Amino acid sequence: MSEREREFIKRYHHAVVKVLGDRLENMKSRIGSLWAEEFRGKAGEVGDLGDFAAAYERYLRDELNFCKDVKVEVSEDEIAVEVQGCHICFGNEELRKEGSPTMCPIIPTGLFSIRRVAGRNASLSQVTKPGPVGECRIAYRVHG
Repeated sequence: MSEREREFIKRYHHAVVKVLGDRLENMKSRIGSLWAEEFRGKAGEVGDLGDFAAAYERYLRDELNFCKDVKVEVSEDEIAVEVQGCHICFGNEELRKEGSPTMCPIIPTGLFSIRRVAGRNASLSQVTKPGPVGECRIAYRVHG
């Protein structure tokens, strides 16, 4: 993605979040639910967590194409999504600088996908931002 394209996505995301106002959380969940349904339509039901992780990684990378690179890994009762070069984060960074709420629809997409595609319950364990803007680790704790 060129810098011009990233600038457009950054500005568009910033504007959408500002316009949503108090409807932001609802919209984030609705986007996550929509993308999880799209993923389920492509992957079907994938009960094995290793197979789920591989399919979800392909969906995030090849279908949503929201970042430069993404890896999804499973360890015991955790599914972790490692993101590098997220295009959404640049808009969120501008919002943070203003003290405004941010919106990451990838987080609820994972929660809905684990439930609908893997057939497991999950909760958000943590989100860390270990590096530059656009880099994060989203961890889900899988139950049952």
